[in-house]
Amino acid sequence: MTDVQAAVMSRLPRLSASPELSGEGDAVEHAQDLLVRAKTGTGKTLGFLIPALEGRLRNLENFLATYKEENPDAKPIEAKKALAAYAKSTVGALILSPTRELATQIANEAIALTTHLPQFGVRLLVGGSSKSAQLREWYRSPSNDIVVATPGRCVDLLQTESMIRKPIENARMLILDEADTLLDMGFADDIASVTQHLPDTAHRQTFLFSATVSKSIREVARKSLKKDHEYIDTVPVDEVDTHLHIPQYHTILPSAADQMEHILRLIAHDQLLYARDAAKNGGTGGGKTVVFLPTTRLTQLFSQILSSMKTHLPWGRDTLVVEIHSKKTQEQRTRASDMFRRASTGYSVLVTSDVSARGVDYPGVTRVIQVGIPGSRDLYIHRVGRTGRAGKAGRGDLVLLPWESGFVSWQLNDIPLKPCPVGELQAEVETLTREWDADPPTFALPAPEPKESGYRSRGNFSRAPRPVSIPKALSPRLESLSESLKTNVIPTLDMLSVRETFASLLGYYINKAHELRTTKEVVLTGLKKWSVEAAGLDEEPYVSPEFLKKLGYNDGRTKRRGTVRREYEDHGRAGASPWERRGRQTSGGARGGRDDARGGGRYDDRPPRYGGGRDDYGARPSRRFEQDSYGSQRRGSGGGRDSY
Repeated sequence: MTDVQAAVMSRLPRLSASPELSGEGDAVEHAQDLLVRAKTGTGKTLGFLIPALEGRLRNLENFLATYKEENPDAKPIEAKKALAAYAKSTVGALILSPTRELATQIANEAIALTTHLPQFGVRLLVGGSSKSAQLREWYRSPSNDIVVATPGRCVDLLQTESMIRKPIENARMLILDEADTLLDMGFADDIASVTQHLPDTAHRQTFLFSATVSKSIREVARKSLKKDHEYIDTVPVDEVDTHLHIPQYHTILPSAADQMEHILRLIAHDQLLYARDAAKNGGTGGGKTVVFLPTTRLTQLFSQILSSMKTHLPWGRDTLVVEIHSKKTQEQRTRASDMFRRASTGYSVLVTSDVSARGVDYPGVTRVIQVGIPGSRDLYIHRVGRTGRAGKAGRGDLVLLPWESGFVSWQLNDIPLKPCPVGELQAEVETLTREWDADPPTFALPAPEPKESGYRSRGNFSRAPRPVSIPKALSPRLESLSESLKTNVIPTLDMLSVRETFASLLGYYINKAHELRTTKEVVLTGLKKWSVEAAGLDEEPYVSPEFLKKLGYNDGRTKRRGTVRREYEDHGRAGASPWERRGRQTSGGARGGRDDARGGGRYDDRPPRYGGGRDDYGARPSRRFEQDSYGSQRRGSGGGRDSY
């Protein structure tokens, strides 16, 4: 039991008090409200789910007892029908989460917790999935005891669907998870809109969980919690913030031409260090790297390059590469996230945009690589926080182009960043490579013991993980990394896709010049060089004055220099090329360009197209939330093994 769980569970009798209403509308019992400061990955989900379930059970028991008292002559079947109607017309707990990934994670934990309570209904209301399918699921469900939602989708349904609005208006509990992230992502108005539909603070119980307790969090607590709410701080006073004890390095590249190769060497460096340390300690766990990129299209581009180049890495073809970004369907994002989370042997790389930067817990991440400047200083810290969790070692690397160097001195000047020059990293990788080649058994991890993998084959037989085969000859592969990248991979990239990537980067960076303490002209010039030196364009892309004006380039602060031969026509066109159509949304149309600046916020909650199928009737399926081929939520049967 974690510190968070212990702190909350010790108050469980009081927390499970159900705020039942008397005939005069007064609260018969006083349910304790909580403001809890707890970091991500500390087991807080169970900390609020267990009181929510206990409170709901007590609520249903109280209703049944009151009904029998008021109707002493009622038959058992009548009491049962009355209880069913009550369970259908009220929500036990409404849980608001900032991202659909985290919401799905919470809903699945609730399902696992209620395995032996088949009458309990767990509903998931998130954007990026079919609203009609969620409505059908709600209509078919006999009860809606636990409802997990993202704020945008919840507000949408409250405003448009009376079938959902009325039960939520009778909710007995509100839980705000990752409250600081909810506010950072701009959901303050949505939270206020949701609370307006709920019973007032005297007649509901509210839990607010946050990693930080800032002034804005206290303001939300003042409006949402009872005045006598209890504050629980599970972060030790003397505990150093995660981002301060993790070794962090930054690289200012000599030129854009060094970017791809340097990132690949950082991954190779982590693979080598992990292999050596794990073998010495007798470990069999898997090493994991998360690579954050600023835009969706750059995420796609680098994922393609990494998949093509992984044979040159120490783990070779056994390196698992998955990608997550807003152009992926929710089904694809869920599968990729689960694959990376469950990977326990070998080496895995997650290439992602900021949809994975907050809230989602990936155990065992050994390194975080950030390419380009993050959206903010806080986002940099959130990203770094994906590694070094639960007392384990980790490392963070920030890779910047020459014109991005101002971000380190102006935005990260209080963070203990150490320089990691390109030549220094290359020399260290070469040293580790020689150690590998001189004594391969030292680096070769033991084959994992056969065990349940968590996936199921089509015949429902458990499938054991296959042993990792580590190639012995490493030096030739790493020595040819640069040449292979320049001659075999970069020239094969779709040039239209590269231009689209350039456009997405221009849209992301052009208004961040002040954060870099440089001019918009320097940013534009730097990105043009990147498209040629790093991405392989034959000539620098041309952009029309009209397009630059839309981006705020010619707003009086930057001079117009020269003319443009043609307007950039393909910016933002969804599925404009075969490469672009990889991961194209089919159920809700993800926005082009970059991910939402809030890292999975409102784009998560926009209304998608209607669609999606319904579950077959018959045997009760597994209650885990998955996605069907149309992107709509369904309860999975657990049949076939996920594939990526």
